[in-house]
Amino acid sequence: MAKRVKITKDGFKIGIGFMLAVAVSLAAGRIFIRAKLNRKIYVDDGFFFLAVVTLVAGTVMTYLDVPYIYLQQNVQAGTQAPPADFIQQLLKSVKIQDAAVVLLSATIFAVKLAFLAFFRGLIWRLKKLEIWWWCVLVIVIISSIVLICSNFITCPYFDERILGRPGHSSRLFVESNSRALPVKCVSPSALKRQNAALRAVSILDILSDLFSG
Repeated sequence: MAKRVKITKDGFKIGIGFMLAVAVSLAAGRIFIRAKLNRKIYVDDGFFFLAVVTLVAGTVMTYLDVPYIYLQQNVQAGTQAPPADFIQQLLKSVKIQDAAVVLLSATIFAVKLAFLAFFRGLIWRLKKLEIWWWCVLVIVIISSIVLICSNFITCPYFDERILGRPGHSSRLFVESNSRALPVKCVSPSALKRQNAALRAVSILDILSDLFSG
């Protein structure tokens, strides 16, 4: 039997809410100081503001998904009986999670573009560094596209197909109405895609961090 969730639902909400508040406060302070000192908005400020917007939106989507996360964990732990519409709630949860991943990945992308835009002003008319800057920009764009699309590459389903069909081999399953529903996105072939995507995303993200930082 799966272990019961140790972090409470309210504790989880408070935790991510606190971290969001800290991030937004620091971002607001940075934007205010830049605007007061420079008395104008630069391109990097625009990307930084985009990062704040996508971070807030991604956190909101995470909040919306919290009830479904804890419902699934409780059902798997055997502490709660699955409701009649359990499968529909799981599918809704997957869609919310996909939206959250896209938004939070866009946040990372926007922060990197903000750094690049800032350094662009510093290396203006330095041809060798400009060539390097363009190379880094290409790497950041490629890595960000892979990061944003990784969920859809590893599990390209948005309906009941994500749960597969009874009888298909799978490592993970949920019980609903006394019937085992294998999860198609953790089949052996899907796990290989996920591992490959995880390695690619990790390597590209580290490289883009090193180059853009």
